[in-house]
Amino acid sequence: MPHRYMGPYPTLATGIRIPEIIARPILEVHKDLGTLPTLMLSYHRETGTSEVIESGELLRGHTGTSIRDYITRSLEESESLGIVLQIEADHVSISPSPEKAIKRITGGGWEGVSEAEAQESLSYISRELDEARDAGGVDVVSIDATELVDLSQASGAVEPFEALDRGERLRLEKAYARRVRASFNGFSFELSIEPGRLAELYSMYRRSIEYTLRIYRLALEKLERPFGVEIVLDELPFETSPEELHFVLSELERFGVRVDYVAPNIGFSKREDYTGDLRALEERLLRLAAVARMHGALLSIHSGSGAHPYSDKGPGVWDVFREALGGRVKYKVSGVYVQLLLEVMHKFPEGSEPRRLYDEIYDSVIEAVERYVSSKTGLYSEELEQMLREYRASGRARDPRASVFRHYFFLFQALRDDRGRRYLRERLVDLYNRSGELRREYEKEAKRLTARMLHKIGIVDWKSPV
Repeated sequence: MPHRYMGPYPTLATGIRIPEIIARPILEVHKDLGTLPTLMLSYHRETGTSEVIESGELLRGHTGTSIRDYITRSLEESESLGIVLQIEADHVSISPSPEKAIKRITGGGWEGVSEAEAQESLSYISRELDEARDAGGVDVVSIDATELVDLSQASGAVEPFEALDRGERLRLEKAYARRVRASFNGFSFELSIEPGRLAELYSMYRRSIEYTLRIYRLALEKLERPFGVEIVLDELPFETSPEELHFVLSELERFGVRVDYVAPNIGFSKREDYTGDLRALEERLLRLAAVARMHGALLSIHSGSGAHPYSDKGPGVWDVFREALGGRVKYKVSGVYVQLLLEVMHKFPEGSEPRRLYDEIYDSVIEAVERYVSSKTGLYSEELEQMLREYRASGRARDPRASVFRHYFFLFQALRDDRGRRYLRERLVDLYNRSGELRREYEKEAKRLTARMLHKIGIVDWKSPV
Protein backbone atom coordinates (compact mmCIF):
# COMPACT_ATOMS: atom_id res chain seq x y z
CA MET A 1 0.00 0.00 0.00
CA PRO A 2 1.73 3.23 -1.13
CA HIS A 3 -0.15 5.47 1.28
CA ARG A 4 -1.70 4.87 4.67
CA TYR A 5 -2.65 6.44 7.97
CA MET A 6 0.42 6.32 10.21
CA GLY A 7 -0.91 7.87 13.41
CA PRO A 8 0.74 10.94 14.98
CA TYR A 9 4.04 10.50 13.19
CA PRO A 10 6.72 13.18 12.65
CA THR A 11 6.58 14.44 9.08
CA LEU A 12 7.27 17.27 6.70
CA ALA A 13 3.92 18.05 5.04
CA THR A 14 4.26 19.71 1.65
CA GLY A 15 1.63 21.37 -0.47
CA ILE A 16 2.15 20.24 -4.07
CA ARG A 17 0.50 23.17 -5.85
CA ILE A 18 1.90 22.10 -9.23
CA PRO A 19 2.31 18.35 -8.68
CA GLU A 20 3.71 17.76 -12.17
CA ILE A 21 6.76 19.76 -11.10
CA ILE A 22 6.95 19.64 -7.31
CA ALA A 23 6.08 16.13 -6.12
CA ARG A 24 8.97 14.09 -7.55
CA PRO A 25 12.03 15.89 -6.13
CA ILE A 26 10.44 16.08 -2.68
CA LEU A 27 9.66 12.37 -2.60
CA GLU A 28 13.15 11.47 -3.83
CA VAL A 29 14.68 13.27 -0.83
CA HIS A 30 12.35 11.48 1.59
CA LYS A 31 13.31 8.15 0.04
CA ASP A 32 17.02 8.93 0.39
CA LEU A 33 16.66 10.05 4.02
CA GLY A 34 14.15 7.42 5.13
CA THR A 35 11.60 9.96 6.34
CA LEU A 36 7.81 9.94 6.03
CA PRO A 37 6.48 12.41 3.44
CA THR A 38 3.03 13.94 3.63
CA LEU A 39 1.69 15.50 0.44
CA MET A 40 -1.31 17.78 0.62
CA LEU A 41 -3.25 20.72 -0.71
CA SER A 42 -5.53 23.14 1.12
CA TYR A 43 -9.15 22.34 0.29
CA HIS A 44 -11.39 25.25 -0.76
CA ARG A 45 -8.39 27.52 -1.42
CA GLU A 46 -5.53 25.68 -3.16
CA THR A 47 -7.50 22.75 -4.57
CA GLY A 48 -11.11 21.91 -5.28
CA THR A 49 -13.33 19.38 -6.96
CA SER A 50 -12.71 18.68 -10.64
CA GLU A 51 -15.98 20.44 -11.40
CA VAL A 52 -14.75 23.63 -9.71
CA ILE A 53 -11.32 23.46 -11.37
CA GLU A 54 -12.91 23.09 -14.79
CA SER A 55 -15.40 25.90 -14.16
CA GLY A 56 -14.71 29.60 -14.52
CA GLU A 57 -14.03 30.15 -10.81
CA LEU A 58 -10.86 32.06 -10.08
CA LEU A 59 -9.91 31.70 -6.42
CA ARG A 60 -11.53 28.49 -5.22
CA GLY A 61 -9.02 25.85 -6.26
CA HIS A 62 -6.71 28.62 -7.42
CA THR A 63 -3.75 26.31 -8.13
CA GLY A 64 -5.61 24.71 -11.02
CA THR A 65 -4.90 21.30 -9.46
CA SER A 66 -7.97 19.27 -8.57
CA ILE A 67 -8.38 16.94 -5.61
CA ARG A 68 -8.38 14.03 -8.02
CA ASP A 69 -5.21 15.21 -9.76
CA TYR A 70 -3.04 15.82 -6.68
CA ILE A 71 -4.04 12.49 -5.11
CA THR A 72 -3.47 10.60 -8.38
CA ARG A 73 -0.06 12.22 -8.93
CA SER A 74 0.96 11.53 -5.32
CA LEU A 75 0.08 7.86 -5.71
CA GLU A 76 1.82 7.51 -9.06
CA GLU A 77 5.05 9.08 -7.84
CA SER A 78 5.17 7.16 -4.56
CA GLU A 79 4.49 3.87 -6.32
CA SER A 80 7.25 4.50 -8.86
CA LEU A 81 9.71 5.20 -6.02
CA GLY A 82 8.48 2.34 -3.83
CA ILE A 83 7.84 4.48 -0.76
CA VAL A 84 5.00 4.94 1.70
CA LEU A 85 3.52 8.38 2.23
CA GLN A 86 0.55 10.11 3.81
CA ILE A 87 -1.87 12.04 1.63
CA GLU A 88 -3.68 14.85 3.41
CA ALA A 89 -6.83 16.84 2.88
CA ASP A 90 -5.54 20.09 4.35
CA HIS A 91 -7.74 22.90 5.71
CA VAL A 92 -11.09 21.22 5.09
CA SER A 93 -12.83 24.42 6.07
CA ILE A 94 -16.05 26.05 7.05
CA SER A 95 -15.47 29.24 5.13
CA PRO A 96 -17.87 31.55 3.27
CA SER A 97 -15.49 32.13 0.35
CA PRO A 98 -11.83 31.78 -0.62
CA GLU A 99 -11.70 35.57 -1.08
CA LYS A 100 -12.59 36.17 2.57
CA ALA A 101 -10.19 33.47 3.77
CA ILE A 102 -7.28 34.83 1.70
CA LYS A 103 -7.96 38.39 2.86
CA ARG A 104 -8.11 37.22 6.48
CA ILE A 105 -4.79 35.37 6.42
CA THR A 106 -3.06 38.30 4.70
CA GLY A 107 -4.25 40.74 7.34
CA GLY A 108 -7.58 41.82 5.89
CA GLY A 109 -9.75 41.28 8.97
CA TRP A 110 -12.19 38.79 10.50
CA GLU A 111 -15.74 38.64 9.16
CA GLY A 112 -17.26 35.47 10.61
CA VAL A 113 -19.64 32.94 9.03
CA SER A 114 -23.43 32.91 8.88
CA GLU A 115 -25.42 29.73 9.41
CA ALA A 116 -26.37 29.64 5.72
CA GLU A 117 -22.71 29.98 4.72
CA ALA A 118 -21.73 27.19 7.14
CA GLN A 119 -24.34 24.86 5.64
CA GLU A 120 -23.15 25.67 2.12
CA SER A 121 -19.57 24.87 3.18
CA LEU A 122 -20.66 21.50 4.56
CA SER A 123 -22.38 20.67 1.27
CA TYR A 124 -19.22 21.48 -0.68
CA ILE A 125 -17.04 19.53 1.78
CA SER A 126 -19.23 16.51 1.11
CA ARG A 127 -18.45 16.74 -2.61
CA GLU A 128 -14.73 17.26 -1.89
CA LEU A 129 -14.61 14.13 0.25
CA ASP A 130 -16.44 12.14 -2.42
CA GLU A 131 -13.78 13.06 -4.97
CA ALA A 132 -10.97 12.32 -2.50
CA ARG A 133 -12.41 8.86 -1.82
CA ASP A 134 -12.90 8.06 -5.49
CA ALA A 135 -9.33 9.16 -6.32
CA GLY A 136 -7.81 6.73 -3.80
CA GLY A 137 -8.53 8.34 -0.44
CA VAL A 138 -6.63 10.45 2.06
CA ASP A 139 -4.86 9.49 5.27
CA VAL A 140 -5.26 12.72 7.25
CA VAL A 141 -8.11 15.21 7.33
CA SER A 142 -7.16 18.64 8.61
CA ILE A 143 -10.35 20.25 9.97
CA ASP A 144 -10.54 24.03 10.04
CA ALA A 145 -13.59 25.59 11.69
CA THR A 146 -11.73 28.60 13.04
CA GLU A 147 -13.92 31.13 11.22
CA LEU A 148 -16.74 29.97 13.51
CA VAL A 149 -14.83 30.97 16.65
CA ASP A 150 -16.77 33.83 18.27
CA LEU A 151 -14.14 36.48 18.94
CA SER A 152 -16.66 38.70 20.74
CA GLN A 153 -16.68 36.21 23.61
CA ALA A 154 -13.00 36.85 24.29
CA SER A 155 -13.96 40.21 25.79
CA GLY A 156 -15.99 38.57 28.53
CA ALA A 157 -19.42 38.24 26.90
CA VAL A 158 -20.20 34.63 27.82
CA GLU A 159 -23.90 34.19 27.07
CA PRO A 160 -23.56 30.64 25.59
CA PHE A 161 -21.94 29.35 28.80
CA GLU A 162 -24.47 31.11 31.01
CA ALA A 163 -27.30 29.59 28.93
CA LEU A 164 -26.24 26.07 29.98
CA ASP A 165 -28.22 24.47 32.76
CA ARG A 166 -26.61 24.80 36.16
CA GLY A 167 -25.66 21.12 36.37
CA GLU A 168 -23.74 21.22 33.10
CA ARG A 169 -21.93 24.40 34.09
CA LEU A 170 -20.87 22.86 37.38
CA ARG A 171 -19.73 19.66 35.66
CA LEU A 172 -17.53 21.62 33.25
CA GLU A 173 -16.13 23.86 35.99
CA LYS A 174 -15.23 20.85 38.12
CA ALA A 175 -13.60 19.00 35.18
CA TYR A 176 -11.41 21.92 34.13
CA ALA A 177 -10.56 23.20 37.61
CA ARG A 178 -8.69 19.94 38.23
CA ARG A 179 -4.95 20.51 37.91
CA VAL A 180 -3.26 18.28 35.34
CA ARG A 181 0.42 17.87 34.56
CA ALA A 182 1.72 18.13 31.01
CA SER A 183 5.23 17.00 30.08
CA PHE A 184 7.40 16.97 26.98
CA ASN A 185 11.10 16.38 26.36
CA GLY A 186 12.04 16.90 30.01
CA PHE A 187 9.83 19.99 30.40
CA SER A 188 6.83 19.80 32.72
CA PHE A 189 4.15 22.13 34.07
CA GLU A 190 0.67 22.05 35.61
CA LEU A 191 -2.42 23.73 34.26
CA SER A 192 -6.07 24.20 35.08
CA ILE A 193 -8.79 26.54 33.82
CA GLU A 194 -10.49 28.87 36.28
CA PRO A 195 -14.29 29.34 35.91
CA GLY A 196 -14.22 32.78 34.30
CA ARG A 197 -11.75 31.71 31.63
CA LEU A 198 -13.69 28.48 31.07
CA ALA A 199 -16.85 30.49 30.41
CA GLU A 200 -14.97 32.53 27.78
CA LEU A 201 -13.44 29.48 26.08
CA TYR A 202 -16.72 27.57 25.97
CA SER A 203 -18.55 30.57 24.53
CA MET A 204 -15.81 31.27 21.97
CA TYR A 205 -15.39 27.70 20.73
CA ARG A 206 -18.85 26.17 21.12
CA ARG A 207 -19.93 26.66 17.49
CA SER A 208 -16.49 25.84 16.06
CA ILE A 209 -16.38 22.55 17.97
CA GLU A 210 -19.90 21.70 16.82
CA TYR A 211 -18.92 22.05 13.17
CA THR A 212 -15.60 20.29 13.69
CA LEU A 213 -17.63 17.30 14.85
CA ARG A 214 -19.92 17.56 11.83
CA ILE A 215 -16.96 17.57 9.41
CA TYR A 216 -15.37 14.64 11.27
CA ARG A 217 -18.55 12.57 11.07
CA LEU A 218 -18.95 13.45 7.41
CA ALA A 219 -15.39 12.22 6.76
CA LEU A 220 -16.14 8.98 8.62
CA GLU A 221 -19.15 8.47 6.39
CA LYS A 222 -17.46 9.37 3.12
CA LEU A 223 -13.85 8.15 3.17
CA GLU A 224 -14.35 4.44 3.91
CA ARG A 225 -10.78 4.00 5.21
CA PRO A 226 -8.78 4.78 8.38
CA PHE A 227 -7.65 8.39 8.61
CA GLY A 228 -6.05 10.69 11.12
CA VAL A 229 -7.45 14.00 12.33
CA GLU A 230 -5.69 17.34 12.54
CA ILE A 231 -7.36 20.28 14.28
CA VAL A 232 -6.51 23.73 12.94
CA LEU A 233 -6.31 26.82 15.18
CA ASP A 234 -3.35 28.59 13.59
CA GLU A 235 -5.34 31.14 11.57
CA LEU A 236 -6.98 32.68 14.63
CA PRO A 237 -5.72 36.26 15.15
CA PHE A 238 -3.99 35.50 18.46
CA GLU A 239 -1.49 33.01 19.86
CA THR A 240 -2.98 29.82 21.28
CA SER A 241 -2.59 29.41 25.03
CA PRO A 242 -1.97 26.02 26.68
CA GLU A 243 -5.34 26.33 28.47
CA GLU A 244 -7.08 27.00 25.16
CA LEU A 245 -5.45 23.99 23.53
CA HIS A 246 -6.32 21.77 26.50
CA PHE A 247 -9.95 22.88 26.37
CA VAL A 248 -10.42 22.28 22.64
CA LEU A 249 -8.75 18.86 22.68
CA SER A 250 -10.61 17.79 25.82
CA GLU A 251 -13.99 18.78 24.36
CA LEU A 252 -13.28 16.89 21.14
CA GLU A 253 -12.23 13.83 23.15
CA ARG A 254 -15.50 14.10 25.09
CA PHE A 255 -17.36 13.70 21.80
CA GLY A 256 -15.23 10.78 20.61
CA VAL A 257 -12.69 12.48 18.31
CA ARG A 258 -9.14 11.14 18.54
CA VAL A 259 -6.83 13.93 17.43
CA ASP A 260 -3.48 13.03 15.86
CA TYR A 261 -2.16 16.52 15.11
CA VAL A 262 -3.11 19.96 16.36
CA ALA A 263 -2.05 23.26 14.79
CA PRO A 264 -2.00 26.13 17.31
CA ASN A 265 -1.12 29.72 16.51
CA ILE A 266 2.49 30.02 17.69
CA GLY A 267 3.06 33.53 16.35
CA PHE A 268 3.98 32.59 12.77
CA SER A 269 2.73 34.54 9.74
CA LYS A 270 2.47 33.18 6.22
CA ARG A 271 5.45 33.95 3.98
CA GLU A 272 7.12 36.04 6.67
CA ASP A 273 10.14 35.29 8.87
CA TYR A 274 9.61 34.97 12.60
CA THR A 275 11.25 37.93 14.33
CA GLY A 276 10.09 37.40 17.90
CA ASP A 277 12.11 36.29 20.91
CA LEU A 278 13.53 32.79 20.35
CA ARG A 279 13.51 31.86 24.04
CA ALA A 280 9.84 32.76 24.26
CA LEU A 281 9.19 30.69 21.12
CA GLU A 282 10.98 27.70 22.66
CA GLU A 283 8.93 27.86 25.87
CA ARG A 284 5.72 28.31 23.87
CA LEU A 285 6.54 25.23 21.78
CA LEU A 286 7.35 23.13 24.85
CA ARG A 287 4.14 24.10 26.64
CA LEU A 288 1.93 23.49 23.63
CA ALA A 289 3.73 20.25 22.74
CA ALA A 290 3.25 19.03 26.32
CA VAL A 291 -0.49 19.70 26.16
CA ALA A 292 -0.75 18.03 22.76
CA ARG A 293 1.16 15.00 24.03
CA MET A 294 -1.13 14.74 27.06
CA HIS A 295 -3.95 14.25 24.55
CA GLY A 296 -2.00 11.83 22.34
CA ALA A 297 -1.27 14.35 19.57
CA LEU A 298 1.72 16.01 17.92
CA LEU A 299 2.06 19.69 17.16
CA SER A 300 1.47 20.64 13.54
CA ILE A 301 3.20 23.87 12.55
CA HIS A 302 1.50 25.84 9.80
CA SER A 303 2.91 28.83 7.90
CA GLY A 304 6.30 27.14 7.97
CA SER A 305 7.66 29.07 4.99
CA GLY A 306 9.63 32.25 5.57
CA ALA A 307 10.06 35.43 3.57
CA HIS A 308 11.95 33.55 0.85
CA PRO A 309 13.07 29.96 0.23
CA TYR A 310 16.47 30.42 1.85
CA SER A 311 15.46 32.35 4.99
CA ASP A 312 14.74 29.27 7.16
CA LYS A 313 11.79 31.13 8.76
CA GLY A 314 14.29 33.53 10.33
CA PRO A 315 17.72 33.14 11.98
CA GLY A 316 17.77 30.39 14.59
CA VAL A 317 14.10 29.46 14.29
CA TRP A 318 14.59 25.93 13.00
CA ASP A 319 17.33 25.36 15.59
CA VAL A 320 14.75 26.12 18.27
CA PHE A 321 12.41 23.53 16.79
CA ARG A 322 15.11 20.87 16.70
CA GLU A 323 16.28 21.53 20.26
CA ALA A 324 12.84 21.94 21.83
CA LEU A 325 10.90 19.22 20.02
CA GLY A 326 13.61 16.76 18.99
CA GLY A 327 11.98 16.15 15.62
CA ARG A 328 8.62 15.16 17.12
CA VAL A 329 6.61 17.56 15.01
CA LYS A 330 4.65 17.94 11.81
CA TYR A 331 5.94 20.93 9.84
CA LYS A 332 3.90 22.34 6.96
CA VAL A 333 4.98 24.31 3.90
CA SER A 334 3.31 24.88 0.57
CA GLY A 335 3.81 28.01 -1.50
CA VAL A 336 7.56 28.07 -0.91
CA TYR A 337 8.14 25.43 -3.62
CA VAL A 338 6.43 27.59 -6.25
CA GLN A 339 8.22 30.64 -4.86
CA LEU A 340 11.49 28.73 -5.26
CA LEU A 341 10.66 27.90 -8.87
CA LEU A 342 9.99 31.57 -9.62
CA GLU A 343 13.28 32.59 -7.97
CA VAL A 344 15.13 30.02 -10.08
CA MET A 345 13.49 31.42 -13.23
CA HIS A 346 14.36 34.98 -12.20
CA LYS A 347 18.07 34.05 -12.06
CA PHE A 348 18.11 33.05 -15.73
CA PRO A 349 19.59 35.63 -18.13
CA GLU A 350 17.31 38.36 -19.44
CA GLY A 351 15.85 37.33 -22.75
CA SER A 352 16.00 33.59 -21.99
CA GLU A 353 12.72 31.71 -22.17
CA PRO A 354 12.50 31.03 -18.38
CA ARG A 355 13.18 34.70 -17.61
CA ARG A 356 10.67 35.95 -20.19
CA LEU A 357 7.95 33.74 -18.72
CA TYR A 358 8.88 34.86 -15.20
CA ASP A 359 8.55 38.49 -16.27
CA GLU A 360 5.14 37.82 -17.81
CA ILE A 361 3.97 36.00 -14.67
CA TYR A 362 5.16 38.88 -12.49
CA ASP A 363 3.51 41.57 -14.61
CA SER A 364 0.25 39.62 -14.74
CA VAL A 365 0.15 39.27 -10.95
CA ILE A 366 0.78 42.98 -10.43
CA GLU A 367 -1.91 43.85 -13.00
CA ALA A 368 -4.40 41.58 -11.19
CA VAL A 369 -3.55 43.16 -7.84
CA GLU A 370 -3.92 46.65 -9.32
CA ARG A 371 -7.43 45.76 -10.53
CA TYR A 372 -8.44 44.63 -7.03
CA VAL A 373 -7.03 47.81 -5.51
CA SER A 374 -8.51 50.21 -8.06
CA SER A 375 -11.98 48.61 -7.84
CA LYS A 376 -11.78 47.90 -4.09
CA THR A 377 -13.41 44.51 -4.74
CA GLY A 378 -12.43 40.84 -4.43
CA LEU A 379 -9.13 40.50 -2.58
CA TYR A 380 -8.92 44.20 -1.83
CA SER A 381 -7.75 45.21 1.64
CA GLU A 382 -5.89 48.19 3.04
CA GLU A 383 -2.92 45.86 3.61
CA LEU A 384 -2.86 44.89 -0.09
CA GLU A 385 -3.06 48.54 -1.12
CA GLN A 386 -0.11 49.35 1.14
CA MET A 387 1.96 46.47 -0.27
CA LEU A 388 1.30 47.72 -3.81
CA ARG A 389 2.20 51.27 -2.82
CA GLU A 390 5.49 50.08 -1.28
CA TYR A 391 6.33 48.07 -4.41
CA ARG A 392 5.78 51.05 -6.68
CA ALA A 393 7.94 53.25 -4.46
CA SER A 394 10.77 50.69 -4.18
CA GLY A 395 12.04 51.08 -7.73
CA ARG A 396 12.84 47.33 -7.74
CA ALA A 397 10.84 46.08 -10.70
CA ARG A 398 9.99 42.38 -10.76
CA ASP A 399 11.73 41.68 -7.44
CA PRO A 400 10.71 38.10 -6.50
CA ARG A 401 10.93 39.00 -2.81
CA ALA A 402 8.74 42.10 -2.89
CA SER A 403 5.96 41.67 -0.31
CA VAL A 404 3.13 42.15 -2.80
CA PHE A 405 4.53 39.45 -5.09
CA ARG A 406 5.47 36.87 -2.48
CA HIS A 407 2.00 37.15 -0.91
CA TYR A 408 0.03 37.17 -4.16
CA PHE A 409 2.10 35.23 -6.73
CA PHE A 410 -0.44 32.42 -6.36
CA LEU A 411 -2.73 34.42 -8.65
CA PHE A 412 -0.77 33.46 -11.78
CA GLN A 413 -2.02 29.88 -11.52
CA ALA A 414 -5.60 31.10 -11.38
CA LEU A 415 -5.55 33.63 -14.22
CA ARG A 416 -7.39 32.55 -17.37
CA ASP A 417 -7.34 33.65 -20.97
CA ASP A 418 -10.35 34.31 -23.23
CA ARG A 419 -10.81 30.56 -23.76
CA GLY A 420 -10.87 29.85 -20.03
CA ARG A 421 -7.40 28.24 -19.95
CA ARG A 422 -5.06 28.82 -17.03
CA TYR A 423 -2.59 29.92 -19.63
CA LEU A 424 0.36 30.89 -17.41
CA ARG A 425 0.18 27.66 -15.43
CA GLU A 426 -0.02 25.63 -18.65
CA ARG A 427 2.92 27.45 -20.22
CA LEU A 428 5.02 27.00 -17.07
CA VAL A 429 4.45 23.23 -17.02
CA ASP A 430 5.19 23.04 -20.75
CA LEU A 431 8.42 25.02 -20.36
CA TYR A 432 9.51 22.90 -17.41
CA ASN A 433 9.02 19.71 -19.43
CA ARG A 434 10.95 21.12 -22.42
CA SER A 435 13.80 22.91 -20.65
CA GLY A 436 16.31 20.46 -19.23
CA GLU A 437 18.32 23.36 -17.79
CA LEU A 438 15.35 24.77 -15.85
CA ARG A 439 14.35 21.32 -14.68
CA ARG A 440 17.84 20.41 -13.45
CA GLU A 441 18.29 23.72 -11.63
CA TYR A 442 14.90 23.55 -9.95
CA GLU A 443 15.22 19.91 -8.90
CA LYS A 444 18.60 20.66 -7.36
CA GLU A 445 17.22 23.58 -5.36
CA ALA A 446 13.99 21.81 -4.37
CA LYS A 447 15.93 18.82 -3.06
CA ARG A 448 18.33 21.09 -1.20
CA LEU A 449 15.43 22.95 0.45
CA THR A 450 13.65 19.72 1.44
CA ALA A 451 16.76 18.14 2.93
CA ARG A 452 17.65 21.34 4.77
CA MET A 453 14.24 21.50 6.45
CA LEU A 454 14.25 17.83 7.42
CA HIS A 455 17.71 18.10 8.96
CA LYS A 456 17.39 21.47 10.66
CA ILE A 457 13.98 20.80 12.20
CA GLY A 458 15.25 17.43 13.43
CA ILE A 459 12.83 15.10 11.66
CA VAL A 460 15.71 13.15 10.08
CA ASP A 461 17.18 12.34 13.49
CA TRP A 462 13.89 11.51 15.19
CA LYS A 463 13.85 7.95 16.46
CA SER A 464 10.70 6.03 17.29
CA PRO A 465 10.70 4.90 20.94
CA VAL A 466 11.32 1.17 21.35
